[in-house]
Amino acid sequence: MIITPVHKNEKEALIDLAVSTGLFTQEEAEGLLSGVIDSLAEGELPEGHAAVACRESSDGRTVGWSYYAPDPYADKVWNIWWIGVRPEYHGCGAGEALLSYIEQAARAAGTRVIVIETSDQASLARARRFYRKHGYEERGRIPDFYARGDSKVIFSRTLMESV
Repeated sequence: MIITPVHKNEKEALIDLAVSTGLFTQEEAEGLLSGVIDSLAEGELPEGHAAVACRESSDGRTVGWSYYAPDPYADKVWNIWWIGVRPEYHGCGAGEALLSYIEQAARAAGTRVIVIETSDQASLARARRFYRKHGYEERGRIPDFYARGDSKVIFSRTLMESV
């Protein structure tokens, strides 16, 4: 798997990938991700915000992508806002490649902690197992956050201790 920056002309493919996960309708994916993708492409987001794609080859189609950024309100903390992998590539290493890339970049930047938030819904059980498998610990839940009966689950991993 090869990790590259997201290309400016990939917006439609990235939204299609988000829809392919079954977690978003076309309208939801466009509403949640379209503005971020446009802002990244135009260099309008704050420093450190990045989106990367996972491909089987340097010119291959995107099989996964992630958006992450430093937290502006915490010292040396990064948030992973999105990791999505096409369902037919689950278990093939695309998610691991994305997460590993982000963690390496975070370490190089002196990041102490990475935070990932997700839902407690059954459709995201696989994602929660993935985070636990890679050393992320559940740090809290906020009941009814996304909707009634849909709690936010907060995971984090400490990369390096404070100095």
